Order: sequence, then C-alpha cells, then structure tokens
Amino acid sequence: MKTIIVRASILALAILCLCSCTTPPKTEKESAPKKSETTFQMASINLANLSKRIERINIIELKKILKSEQVEILAVQGISRFPGIPARIDFVNELSAKTDWYCVFGEMLNISGRQTGNAIFSMYPILSHQNFSLDKVISTSFEAALQATVDLGVCSLTFVSTQLPPKATTNEQTQCLKLIAAMNPDTTNQHTIVSGNLPAEEIIRKKNSFSEIPSFESTKSTISKIWYTTGGSLQLLTSRSVETELGTLVIAQFVLSNQQKH
Repeated sequence: MKTIIVRASILALAILCLCSCTTPPKTEKESAPKKSETTFQMASINLANLSKRIERINIIELKKILKSEQVEILAVQGISRFPGIPARIDFVNELSAKTDWYCVFGEMLNISGRQTGNAIFSMYPILSHQNFSLDKVISTSFEAALQATVDLGVCSLTFVSTQLPPKATTNEQTQCLKLIAAMNPDTTNQHTIVSGNLPAEEIIRKKNSFSEIPSFESTKSTISKIWYTTGGSLQLLTSRSVETELGTLVIAQFVLSNQQKH
C-alpha cells in the first residue's frame, strides 16, 4: 500500500513540474529574399530604308526565323502601312495574326494614305503602352518613340522602339535619349531596353546610363541598335544578328531577376 502511495506521489510531482515549466515562444525566422529570374530573347529590326514592297511570303519567312531563333519580343522601327488599300500587306496586322502575339503600334506620320510608325510585338502580356512624339527636337520629321510595359512574370520590363531624327545633332540626340529614358512608368523596375537608329556616340549613351549590345554591320539595311539600362538585375547573356529579306534582325538574350520575400 505504501509503495502505491509513493508511486502516486512521484507521478503527481512529475505532472506538477511539467505544468509549471513554460515553453519559450517560438520565434519566426525572417524569410530571406528569394531570387527569382527569367531568361528571354528579344530582337529588333529597322524597316525605315526598306526599298522593297512587303509581301505575305516575307511575313511568313520572318515568323519562321523568329520561331527558330526563339525570339519572344520584337521591336520594329520605320513601318509603312497603307490603311484602306487591300492590295498592300499590313505588316503589323499580318505578323500579329501569324504569331498570335500581343502587339502595339505607335504612329509617326499619316498622310496621303500612308502611315508610318514603330511597333512592339510580344508573346508576353503588354500591360500598358504610350507613343511619345519627339516634336520638341528641332530637326524632327514626325519621329516618335513607342514605349510598352511587358509582364515577364518575375516583374515587368519597359521596352522602347524608336525612330530618331536622322539629321539630329549630337545635342538633339542627347535630348531625345533624355526624353526616352524618362518614359519608364514602372516605379518597381527601372530597367528599360531601347532599340532603333540610336546614335553612335558613346558619350550620349553613357550620359543616360545605357549599355549597348555589340554592334553589327550590314550592307543590306539600316541596323537597329539595342541599348539597355545597366544594373545587377538585368544582364546581357548573348547577342547575334540574322539576315532576312526585310533587313538585319538583331537578337539579344537577357536574364532578368527580381528580389522577392517569401
């Protein structure tokens, strides 16, 4: 009987000790930023000085090249359109239909049945766009810059397709690039990729904090240059050029990263 009482006392004492002991509260560890990134390929082509008439077969061949080169975003400058003339192939509508991509167009000039402008095509959603006239520059001839914000998944990125005044002075080119650099509406990602007949002067590019992909040469067409804002979250991986019936297609592969907390 005494043994039973002793054992019961020891058990009660053990339970009392367990109940009186407090377990320190668990503290949640701060989640470290997780790095998300995506790799994408963009291309650019300038049609401003194209001397041939664009036919449907040219659009079909361009689509094949875009697919084989795994291009996901395309910037085009100097497009000529002829609204209301069924005999003329509309580059913008035709390529958009063939690729089933999102597309935006920015008009520069519309006179005597001929419309000129720039375009951006994307397999990713285009969140917003605006067309910005460069008419503040004295030597402009209706040139403009088309800006589009594209959703790349990890974050959005700003693309600009522009045709600068061909006779612009160095000061006017600098003015144009300042206007273009200020077009980015995304406060969460300040990166911009600009393509078009950009100036050759390195000082203009550096003043606006842009880097340039390696330049390419062609005797067939006006080369479209590609500039991108410098920074750790947008980096150039590779670049190359491909000759097409419509001119030189300049292709650049980038990696874009974003710091997100989980």
